[in-house]
Amino acid sequence: MNNLFKHSVIKNIVALGVLQIANYIVPLLAWPLLAKSLGIEQFGLLMVLFAICTICYILTDFGFNLSATYVIAQSLENRQKIGELLGNIFTLKLLLATVACVFSSCYIYFYLMSSENETAINLWTIIFFNLIVFVQSVHCIWFFQGIEKMKYITKANVLAKVSYVLLLFIFLPYYTNINLALFLFFISQIMASYLFLRSIYNENYYILKPSIKLLWNEFKYSFSFFLSRVAVSIYTTANVLILGHTVGNAIAGLYASAEKIYVAGNNVSSIIAQALYPYMARKNKINLLFRIMFSLMIPVILGTYVLSLYSDEMVVLLFGEAFLYAGELLKIFLILLCVTFFSVGIGYPGFAAVKKISWANRTVMIGAVFHLIGLLILFWLDIVNEKSVLYMVLATESIILVLRFCLLYYFSHNIKYDLVED
Repeated sequence: MNNLFKHSVIKNIVALGVLQIANYIVPLLAWPLLAKSLGIEQFGLLMVLFAICTICYILTDFGFNLSATYVIAQSLENRQKIGELLGNIFTLKLLLATVACVFSSCYIYFYLMSSENETAINLWTIIFFNLIVFVQSVHCIWFFQGIEKMKYITKANVLAKVSYVLLLFIFLPYYTNINLALFLFFISQIMASYLFLRSIYNENYYILKPSIKLLWNEFKYSFSFFLSRVAVSIYTTANVLILGHTVGNAIAGLYASAEKIYVAGNNVSSIIAQALYPYMARKNKINLLFRIMFSLMIPVILGTYVLSLYSDEMVVLLFGEAFLYAGELLKIFLILLCVTFFSVGIGYPGFAAVKKISWANRTVMIGAVFHLIGLLILFWLDIVNEKSVLYMVLATESIILVLRFCLLYYFSHNIKYDLVED
């Protein structure tokens, strides 16, 4: 039993478990505080800005959280190679951050800074937004996943999240404004970036000078992972943007409030996925992964069912009476939570175990194509609304789960590799 708790996977699950507790608590403090202070319209507009920020993060991350994690896990003894990889990736991320800032600034300036939003956002909004994009581009969760030292991820993220909530509690009562929310978020992200960079050197790794040739090689290698992240954003992050664009910021705010509770719950699945991904890449223990996920099936389903009984009360308690309608959306999100929990859990860890990691990318790309076709049909039928979009997400995630399970079952029974457990 003592040896079990000393296992690297168990240590990493505990570290990520602490992080996910923070991911539960902090959103349930930060987002309701902002919602009650800003109101539905401005909260919805802020959520649209954060959705754009998330898309920028996907661009600057460029799939490194998957590609680099895999390479680092396979090269733990080669510090020179890892140092060169760090230098190349950070250079690419800063270049990509510049591209992201140009396009997002144009969108904010020419579309969001319209007459109806002129009192809520201005040029300072664009400045703070761009600062957030550049600071977040320095985040390197992929490095610590690769060396299986999740404690650093926990420290940096908990520091950022807790500091953001504290700053909101201190300053928001005196100056209720979207720009303040962005500026305080920027401050919290600086703290996380500093801790990430310092921790790299604490582990005796170094960021070495980038190489033009290696930059291009890393770009090509990570491109398929990037496409998979873009595909995921099509049926996740982009939905708030679509609703804000088509039916208004108020509906986007209601959708986002229910989604925030869902996201807090969905983060639990990443405890398993992030901890097992580098381990599965090295050990190929697909049977262990299946046992873990199936053992969690009943608790997850029962837990989400119980929560659905009190969805209206949860939304009103957290966001206020004005957000009561979001309770109906939350019921659907909780069904979605069951699906994504298992899909994420068996996704990249499972395909890493059977040495078919590219198929994890392909499943989300297939899902993205299905979601896009579904959205086009909704637009054609003129029935784009918060519920129709959410049902499309549920259908998309269900297809991805079925695809992943069937493919993993096929690969695990038709490819020979070591399934012997520790």
